[in-house]
Amino acid sequence: MKIIRFFKGYVTLELSGSMPERFVNVLIQNGVAVWGVKSINGNVYCRTSAGNFKYIKRLVKNKSVSVHITEKLGLPFILNKHKNRKGLLVGAFLFFAVFRLLSYFVWNIDYYGFDNMSVSHVKDVMQSVGVYEGAYNKFDSLSDLRNKALIALGNASWITVNVDGTSGEVNITETIKAEPETDTPCNIVADCDAQIIRVDAQRGMSVVKSGDAVAKGNLLISGIIETPLGSTVIDTAQGAVIAKTSRTQEIIVPKQYIYKSIDTNAMQRKNVKLFGILIPLSFHNVGANREYLSFTDEQRLEFHNRKASLSILSEDIYYYTDKNVIMTEKNINDYINTELLLREVFEYGDKKIIGRSINITAEEDNYNCIAEYELEEDIAVKKQILFE
Repeated sequence: MKIIRFFKGYVTLELSGSMPERFVNVLIQNGVAVWGVKSINGNVYCRTSAGNFKYIKRLVKNKSVSVHITEKLGLPFILNKHKNRKGLLVGAFLFFAVFRLLSYFVWNIDYYGFDNMSVSHVKDVMQSVGVYEGAYNKFDSLSDLRNKALIALGNASWITVNVDGTSGEVNITETIKAEPETDTPCNIVADCDAQIIRVDAQRGMSVVKSGDAVAKGNLLISGIIETPLGSTVIDTAQGAVIAKTSRTQEIIVPKQYIYKSIDTNAMQRKNVKLFGILIPLSFHNVGANREYLSFTDEQRLEFHNRKASLSILSEDIYYYTDKNVIMTEKNINDYINTELLLREVFEYGDKKIIGRSINITAEEDNYNCIAEYELEEDIAVKKQILFE
């Protein structure tokens, strides 16, 4: 409504004389739209469309009320004020022409519905089929584009592509992997060579006991159970088998190597992205002969809870240089212990470390480390019972 009033033009009226409030009612009764009515020092002020003023002047006749225009607002009055400034009119025309042209392209696409795929991967796939920010929004067939994207993504069961003017939406339903059937008859076997500590058979029959030594693949809990009546029941074995195992970690460290040393002080550059066009806000020179890592964060602006085609890009740049390191017998132990600690966290996090022995030997170009671990872990894995 405000936009329509702006393009048509409107005026602010001052009503003075005897009881101007009643004249406002006369205007309304005669179908004249007024708004913003207020009383100041006995006079009434209101707004109405510019085209109504002549009709209002006729209604004023034989009334003890006078009407004056105090403000002229809207596009017609702006153009009339600057009618001799041709450059401004040409600029306004070009602005609306460009604005109209931009309305034929998609400038904002929102992506929903997926957790196991990266946004960048989805954007690359959608761009390959023709759906991207800056694309012409008159697509021949969105269903064909959707089918092509389904094939390219691979692990998506359905894609919905909607385009409304300059905005688009891509909603992806990922393929749900079928969970293994819990009632499939199976045994529990050993995942590796081990010595049994304890068995917790929740379903099925345990065939090993504490102290037994088992090899990888040996039966631990059987899903085939003989009842006291002599019949055989085939069940899904479930349970945990805690055992003592041996694991080995090998680390080879060069006596001399080069690594990347990163400067922790980042240089930041900012850009504005408007309709897919990058506009730099800072002009820091990276340097042609320097190596660096770049990390970009994009913050898209929102207006009235809707994402706009305008975003701020912050780019953090970290320089790095090559550093030469010579490993000696004095620092090799610290390096090995740090490396082993990381492996223990990521590989043995769900296991209990009982013991660890480390043997480091110096060779011609490397230090060779063999770490032997004694662990306490659950070695139970399910193996389906097959019938011929």
